[in-house]
Amino acid sequence: MGSCESNQCFIEKKPTEIPGSMKITKGCLRRTSRIHHGCEYDHFSDHILCVCQGHYCNDRIVMNTTRQKYTRSVTCRECSEKQPDCGETCEGHWCHEDMSTGASGCGYGPPALPFYYRGPELFYYRSKVCITLSRGAGKPRRHCVCSTNMCNTAYNYQYNIKDYQYNIKEKETSLRSRSLSLSATDYTLPLHSCYNCETNTNDATSMSHTTNCRSNRCMGHYCTYAAHRHTTKTSMGRSNMVHAVAELQGCMNVSDKSHIQLGCSKKWTSDEYEEIHCACRGNLCNSDSLTAVSTGSLLRIFHVAIPVFLYFLL
Repeated sequence: MGSCESNQCFIEKKPTEIPGSMKITKGCLRRTSRIHHGCEYDHFSDHILCVCQGHYCNDRIVMNTTRQKYTRSVTCRECSEKQPDCGETCEGHWCHEDMSTGASGCGYGPPALPFYYRGPELFYYRSKVCITLSRGAGKPRRHCVCSTNMCNTAYNYQYNIKDYQYNIKEKETSLRSRSLSLSATDYTLPLHSCYNCETNTNDATSMSHTTNCRSNRCMGHYCTYAAHRHTTKTSMGRSNMVHAVAELQGCMNVSDKSHIQLGCSKKWTSDEYEEIHCACRGNLCNSDSLTAVSTGSLLRIFHVAIPVFLYFLL
């Protein structure tokens, strides 16, 4: 299957579109938000992600969850975006909700939100943590995770409709963040101007250089950058070429700044795909992954030096 080089390896198992069929993927990680080695559920009860360190450590792994930190279950509201008030419940290790749409459910394994560390540390001082992401042309989405019974029942459809209508009235050229009215703003954090766009292309060289991407802005506590690249070999099999690329740039507001992972994390499998997720502080620091890494690296070193680590997307 080939090989890749990094300081961490992974192997994951998740279901496919064919009932009863599972997909196994092996590859490399760099600066992952998964801070514990071993096998754990990854958001879902049928998705297991194993992280290890050492040459070819992901070759033969028994993919059972090895850590018992998430055995305590909580009851959560479980509704889809189409039926946010369905009244159904589930049992999991933590609860999640999209407060912009009312979608909710159970999470399994270490609690996680985009750009936060994935681990029990997320709930050390709070039972609920939220972020608001504003990326591309879509309206802002507020995501929350929480750790007590039925803690994901705060969705209020009328409240969100009013907020959305308020945002629609904002001028498109305004630098006011569209996500501010949906978040409990932390006034100790300064706001930064960020690129705000979504691009899909088959030509990797054209990414992030269109007029629309360079002209759209938003304001937020942090700037974000995400990229998904799928690769394939040429017909001669001698080299690789990118044949599909998707980029998301935007702003993120947070209710708790203590676990934000600054800089970029990367997950990839040679000759197949790579995923890059970045968060940074500084005006227009989300131009690309290299800029986000250089902006966030020094800040991240400061956070890691503190005994408790100072935090999703997809």
